[in-house]
Amino acid sequence: MLSIAITSCTKNTDTVTAVVPIVTPVTPVTPPPAPTLTSIAPAKGLPNTAVTIVGTNFPTDLTQLLVSVGGINATIFSATATQLVVGVPFGAKTGTIVVTAYGTTTLTSSTFTVTSGTQSTFASSYFEHIGVDGNGNAYGDANGLLYKATSVGVVSTFFNTTTAGYKAVWGTVADAAGNVYIADRTTHNIIKLTSAGVATVFAGNGTATFADGTGTAAGFVTGPFGLAIDASGNLYTNDGARVRKITSGGVVTTLAGTGTAGYVDGAPGTALIGGSEGIAVDASGNVYIDDNKSVRKITPAGTVTTLAGSGTASLLDGQGKAAGFNAPQAMAVDAAGNVFIADNLYGTTALPTTTFAIRMVNQAGYVTSFIRNTYTTLAAVPLTVTNGVIGTATTNFPDGLAFDAAGNLYICNTGAGVVSKVTIQ
Repeated sequence: MLSIAITSCTKNTDTVTAVVPIVTPVTPVTPPPAPTLTSIAPAKGLPNTAVTIVGTNFPTDLTQLLVSVGGINATIFSATATQLVVGVPFGAKTGTIVVTAYGTTTLTSSTFTVTSGTQSTFASSYFEHIGVDGNGNAYGDANGLLYKATSVGVVSTFFNTTTAGYKAVWGTVADAAGNVYIADRTTHNIIKLTSAGVATVFAGNGTATFADGTGTAAGFVTGPFGLAIDASGNLYTNDGARVRKITSGGVVTTLAGTGTAGYVDGAPGTALIGGSEGIAVDASGNVYIDDNKSVRKITPAGTVTTLAGSGTASLLDGQGKAAGFNAPQAMAVDAAGNVFIADNLYGTTALPTTTFAIRMVNQAGYVTSFIRNTYTTLAAVPLTVTNGVIGTATTNFPDGLAFDAAGNLYICNTGAGVVSKVTIQ
């Protein structure tokens, strides 16, 4: 503020000074525009599901942004002016998603449904791998046999893999029509079985060779090792330092990996894969593998990134590389894109602590433990599992995961010899 002194004369010649202030104009502050919300996806999911919120005028300064789901503040994974990615908080109930930006609150026009899970025993049978067809029948291999469990858990022998010469089955999936596919490392082939149990070689030439091609003109080097199937009937399998794709017509191509073992993210031709057992595919055609004690994501175009995991053995939950996996193997993906991994730490006499876990990784790479139980002595490790709601239910050396068409999760508990079903609702 400036002041001007004004001097005047009076009759007695005294001098009087008056101060007249000059006020500097203040430019009014324009409030930021209110945010708008146009869509959320997915519309339902388990706690830790990553939800994408699309709209306008979102702040990128997280100190000016608050998001809640069903009244509970959510973790904000990323923010742009037009898109937010947040995690469904634990304890949240079904309700409205609320975005508060610059002190202005905006509600979504739809309700987000928070789901939960309850575990029960689906079949009292030992399965090592599992696939579920469109009618809810489950198929799993063990002891040289391929078993079938009906939708109500009645188990019968579906196919004798040993008699047929398939002695190292490491993957089982089923398609919507009821055909079953198994990956056999003995013959280096993928076998197709009709719903009547008639077996044919679907892909592979029976030798440990690398070749893209159709049917028996194709070759697998160290695999096939693990199987996943997408909604179009395409199969995916691990093959040493490569991931292979097999169309419903039996055409085999290399999706990712060069054959040289390594752990390099990148585009096709440069990305390297070390070797993996678990494999899964989501509704968009993205493939996930466990590799280098991490979960890696492969786009339909073959670009490889690491979704979560430090590469160092641990069972730490957390974001991206802050999380750790000990021995990830079986994998499955739900409709919301969450990746579930069977991850175990089995104790020894010297280090008896044992942990069995089903880990969950959302699309933002945040890892939590969906089911987790730890025993501090080997003597305490049970031969059973505990059923009930997630949070109290247990697993026992899980070695097979699959989702059915209704979104329910099946777990092969090889340590207890039972298949559990987690009903998601």
